[in-house]
Amino acid sequence: MTEVVVEAREKADLSKLEMLIKRANELKTNIEALARAIESKYSADPRLESVVKNLLKTMQPPEPPSDQLLSVSNSLEKYVSALEFGVKTLTTYAVTLDELYEDLEKLEREVAELVVWEELLRNLAPHLASEASRLASRAQRLLSQPPLDEPKRALDEVETSLKEVRSHNRVCRTVYTNRLNELLSTVSQLAKTLKRASKVQTPTDAGRLFAHDEALRKLEEKLEEASQRPLEVKLDLVAVKRELESIEREISELAESALSAEESSLARELERVARTLDTRAVSFMSLVESLSRRSGLPLEKVCYLIYLLEKRGFVALEVRVKV
Repeated sequence: MTEVVVEAREKADLSKLEMLIKRANELKTNIEALARAIESKYSADPRLESVVKNLLKTMQPPEPPSDQLLSVSNSLEKYVSALEFGVKTLTTYAVTLDELYEDLEKLEREVAELVVWEELLRNLAPHLASEASRLASRAQRLLSQPPLDEPKRALDEVETSLKEVRSHNRVCRTVYTNRLNELLSTVSQLAKTLKRASKVQTPTDAGRLFAHDEALRKLEEKLEEASQRPLEVKLDLVAVKRELESIEREISELAESALSAEESSLARELERVARTLDTRAVSFMSLVESLSRRSGLPLEKVCYLIYLLEKRGFVALEVRVKV
């Protein structure tokens, strides 16, 4: 009876050993397949080559128990557990590498954009350009050499960098767009001033006014194109602003040459008031009193000059009468 029990136990132990050996072989095959897949997919990528090499080096399958221990199921169980842990870890790393690869691709695109913003804002907004340069340098270091020790750490650092670069790109785009829109508004204002100046032009001034009109038209086209494709057009807004300031000075000189000193002074004050009010209305009394205080002219004189300026096309007042 004792012999039967021992024999049954030995058969059970043998069956368990066979099952463990089969499981160990399956797991080892899985680890090797995962390693080959990771190596095949990412080892050729210069950004991930070192990470993958380091990962595969540290994730080698554990050595099986020695021959004399094969009869001890406990050793095989530990071996199988180690293999299961290896499969689980390598699978997690494979998913992490997929995410890391995607984020590196995104980061590369965002950094390329950031480099352009740094160039465009160097003179326009130096503090933003400086921050763009710092973030781009950090991101480029990550792109060229992610942390080797752990893919998850590399992913965390890349995600952080990606978030920072994206955020700064948005800020840069907003600032650039706002400045560009300001310049478009300036072009529009200068076009109106030019139109007024053309009403009192002399034959000598006609050529200069036409040249300014052409220059404004071309600048407007450039600004409109840059508003649609800023990173491709790469328009230097500081240079555009300088050109507009030069045109503004010349147009003002041409316009004011046809006006008396008092008319010219009042026209400038009216232009300032118009910019301040924008689309808001103001009472005629308040307007005249304000202009009188600023110009030092009597109320009657201010009213008369406003009449002359509007008649000659230098200003346009919209009157709404309430009773």
